[in-house]
Amino acid sequence: MKRFLIGLTIVLLAFFSRFNNLNWDANFHLHPDERFLTMVGNSIKLPTNINQYFNQKISSMNPTNVGYSFFVYGRFSLILTKYLATIFKMDNYNDLTILGRQLSAFFDLLIILFVIKSVGLLEKKLKLKPSTKYWAGFFYAIAVLPIQLSHFFAVDTFLNFFMFGSFYLSLKFYYEKKIGYLVFSAIFFGLAMASKVTAVFILPLNLFFLIKTVFVRRQSLFKAILFVCTYFLLSYFTLRLADPYLFQNSNIFDPTISKIFIESIKSLKNMTVKDINNWFPPMVQWLNKNTILHSLVNNSVFGLGIAPTILLLFGILRVVLSFPRRQESIPIFIILFWVFGFFVYQSIQVTPTLRYFIFLYPFFAIFAGIGIEKVMSYVLGVRRKKFTCYMLRVTCFMLLLIWPLMFSSIYFNKNTRVEASEWIYKNFPNSSYILSESWDDSLPLGVENNYGKQFAGEQLPVFDPDTPEKWRKINKSLEKADYYILSSNRGWGSILSVPKKYPIMSKFYNELLTDKNSNYKKIKEFTSYPSLRYLGIPIEFPDQWSDEAFTVYDHQKVIIFQNEKNIKSNN
Repeated sequence: MKRFLIGLTIVLLAFFSRFNNLNWDANFHLHPDERFLTMVGNSIKLPTNINQYFNQKISSMNPTNVGYSFFVYGRFSLILTKYLATIFKMDNYNDLTILGRQLSAFFDLLIILFVIKSVGLLEKKLKLKPSTKYWAGFFYAIAVLPIQLSHFFAVDTFLNFFMFGSFYLSLKFYYEKKIGYLVFSAIFFGLAMASKVTAVFILPLNLFFLIKTVFVRRQSLFKAILFVCTYFLLSYFTLRLADPYLFQNSNIFDPTISKIFIESIKSLKNMTVKDINNWFPPMVQWLNKNTILHSLVNNSVFGLGIAPTILLLFGILRVVLSFPRRQESIPIFIILFWVFGFFVYQSIQVTPTLRYFIFLYPFFAIFAGIGIEKVMSYVLGVRRKKFTCYMLRVTCFMLLLIWPLMFSSIYFNKNTRVEASEWIYKNFPNSSYILSESWDDSLPLGVENNYGKQFAGEQLPVFDPDTPEKWRKINKSLEKADYYILSSNRGWGSILSVPKKYPIMSKFYNELLTDKNSNYKKIKEFTSYPSLRYLGIPIEFPDQWSDEAFTVYDHQKVIIFQNEKNIKSNN
C-alpha cells in the first residue's frame, strides 16, 4: 500500500505539472512548430477507405497532397491526433492544438511508468534499494524540459515515449527471455520511427540487449540473425502502417524512402550549416556558440535543474566506481556508455537545441535515482532517529521541487505576448504605426479589443545582411513609426552574438537596449520568469540567457519602445 501511494503521488505530481494550463497561449498558437503541425492537421482529411490511406499519391492524409511537401517529421503523431480529433469533434484550428497538447502530456506521463519499471528490472541484479525506482520516477516527473515539451503539440514526447518504451521492452526481453517483449519492443521502435526518424539512435541499445540475450543462452548464430531480422521486419511493418507516407510507394515489399522526404531533409541540412555566410535566421544564434558548453549548461541548469544534475553525477560515479565488473552489471554500463555517447554526439552538432536531448532524460532520471540513494545512504549511515531520517528525506524532496515549481509559474501567469497585446490596445493611440521584426510574431495579437482601435505597421528585415539598402529601409521605417516592439529575444538575442556579421545591427540593438537611442525609448517591459511569487515567495530566476527555444515560445520577454519624436509631434 505504501509503495502504491508513493507511485500515485509521483504520477499526480507529474500530471499537475504537465496538464497545468495547456492553453497557455490563449489559442494564439505562439509555438511555430506546432502552428505548422496544426495547419497540416487541419488540411489533411481522413481517407474514405484503407486503400486510399496506403496510397501515397492520392491519400488525403499525406501532407504532400494537401500543399505541404516540405515535412521533416514523422506523421504518426499527426495521424493519431487527426483521428482522435474527428472522433471527439475537435477537428478545428484551436481544438486540434489543444488535443495535440493533451496527447503530448499524456504520453510523457506514461514515460514515468516505464522509468520505474526499468529500474525495477535492474534492482535485484544491481542490488539497488527498492526506493531507487521511485526516486527515478520522481526525477523524471519533475524534470523541467519534459514538463515544457508536454505543453507543446510537437513530436518530441511521442518520440520519447516510444523510444524509451522500446528500450524498456528490449531490457525486459533480456532479463525474462520471453519472445513477446521482443515483439512489442519492435512495434514500439516502429512507432518511434513513425514519430521522427531520429528514433534510430535507440536502435544500437535495443539490438545490444537482443543479441546479448541470444548469446547468453548460448544459442546459434543463425538464431541470433533470425531474431534480429524478425525485429527489423516487425519494426518495418509497424512503420509502414503508422507512417506509410515515409515511403515512395504503397508496395509493402519496396522499402524505398520517399524522394520528397529525402529532399526535405537535404534542404533542412543545407539551411543549418555553421558558416558565417549563412543568412538563414534560425542559424544565426549558433554561429558563435560553443555547442558543447551550451549543451552542458542548458541541460544542467534549465532542462534538469542544478540539484538533479548533481545527483545524476553522483549516480554515474556510483556506477563507474562501485558496481562490480561482472555479468549482472553489463546492462547498466552499456546504458551509461550509450547515454554518454549520444550526449557527446548531439553536443557537437551544429544546432544542439535543448529539445534534441529529450530522449536522454528518462536515463538521466535513472542515474539521478541511483545517485540520491547513494547520497541518502551516506547521510543516513550515521545512526539517527527515525524522525530525523524522515525529515531529511522530506527536506530533500522539497528542495528538488524548487526548480520545477518555479518553472511551472509561467503557466499560472498570462502569456507575456497576450498581456502586452491587451496593454497596447489600452494605451496606444488609435491608428498608431507599429514596427515588429521579421521571423518573429507581431504585436498586438488579436485579443479582445474593447477600445475600437486599429493599428498599422510592418516588420523590419533585421536578419538581412547589413547593407546600405537594408538600412535605408529600416531608417525610413523607424522615422515613420510610433512604436517599436521586440516580442521576444529572437532577433537581438541572436544578432548580438555575431557582431562581426551584423556590425550596424548590433550597434543599433546595443543603443536601443541600453536606452541610448536618440529617438526610441523603452516605455514598457513584460516578463514571465520562473518564480515562486505565486506561492507568496519573492524569488524569481531571469532565464533569457538560456537556449532560445526555452523561452521564445511560452515565456518571451516583450519590450516596447516609443518614438518620442513622433509622439511629441502628434501631441
